[in-house]
Amino acid sequence: LNRACIPTKTLLHSLALLRSINTAASFGIDAEQGIIDLHLLREYKNKIVSIMNGGVEQMLRQNSVTVISGSASIRTHHEIELFRDNGITQLVKADSIVIATGSIPCTTNVPGFDAKDILYSNDILELKHIPESLLIVGGGVVGIELASIMAGLGVRVSVLEIMPRILSGEDSETVHIFEQALRKSGVKIFAGAEVVRLETIGHVKRIHFRCGDSSDSLDAESVCIAIGQKPFIEGLSLDGCGVKSGAHGIEVDVHMRTSVPNIFAAGDVTGNLMLAYVAMAEGRIAAENALGRETVMAYTAVPRCIYGTIELASVGLTESQAATNAIKVNVVRSTIGANAAAAILGEKRGLVKIVTDLGGKIIGAQIAGKGASELIAECALAVKLGASITDLRQTLHPHPTLSESIWEAALNDNN
Repeated sequence: LNRACIPTKTLLHSLALLRSINTAASFGIDAEQGIIDLHLLREYKNKIVSIMNGGVEQMLRQNSVTVISGSASIRTHHEIELFRDNGITQLVKADSIVIATGSIPCTTNVPGFDAKDILYSNDILELKHIPESLLIVGGGVVGIELASIMAGLGVRVSVLEIMPRILSGEDSETVHIFEQALRKSGVKIFAGAEVVRLETIGHVKRIHFRCGDSSDSLDAESVCIAIGQKPFIEGLSLDGCGVKSGAHGIEVDVHMRTSVPNIFAAGDVTGNLMLAYVAMAEGRIAAENALGRETVMAYTAVPRCIYGTIELASVGLTESQAATNAIKVNVVRSTIGANAAAAILGEKRGLVKIVTDLGGKIIGAQIAGKGASELIAECALAVKLGASITDLRQTLHPHPTLSESIWEAALNDNN
């Protein structure tokens, strides 16, 4: 709400409007060249965040929830010590406790990265100055979305990723299309790049890195570390109350229950899928079980979305993941370029892939293109309900819409 989904997608929407203004002539519109006002852009982003925060606060009030601000330490299974912002210490007792402290950006021990002016994802969202150039260490979801935002602001962006390709956990075919769009926006990508050290030379940051047997360096005005998130458990005194945690976060079962029966955990702090909507679902499961139910958290149909000039979305198994698990599959495809709505919108880059088992049951889908984050919801429902490719083919889709690209993929099933 404050540092991830809402502010980043707000900025990306504003930049999409800027692209629309700058390409208006191709749609038959005579428009003046758009310019970016960083102050107004930041104000708009903060306004959206404030509106969403206000909505959450209103829901809390309507449900008679008491909110106490401060730092918390779990003293016993039923007691929390709160250190209030006004310096007062307060002891709160409860039948059940839910830990939902989220995550913070990962740091690195690479020499030179302890400099005070090194940026993290949270810093990028609050910049009061647009740098001419930016080096982003990390080609995962966070790094790539930040690269899209900064490139849209006119920054010369370079991404260094240690894995052989960016977004390594996603389908290679759709990632290739997404990466092409990213490069077209001006982002330079260095995959298989092991960062060796950071050197500060006056106002210039120089990253030294290795790609295979060769060494190289890149200079930029600013450097951002975006190598992932880690669960935030500092100060909670988990050991003292018996809550088990490991390198990946607090350990929980399918009921979101920790090693202490009346203490639950939800969201990024568990180190599971670090997605806002997953955290919301886990929070609901934890709350229900804290009140005596036995609700189970299921992760079988969790959509994953990555946002840029186009979008990347996935749910269920990819083709390669199925092969790794020795699952024989059929894969059907449709190109977004053949879709009428995409032609109208002027964005024909993209691909839809649907993965089924040999019986035709849909077990996964991957989409690259405009509106992928909206389109994947239909595929998520199909995976969750165990729908078949025939079900999808026989479902009427309105015309002309981007959703037809999913139906068009189903039409290409010859089994």
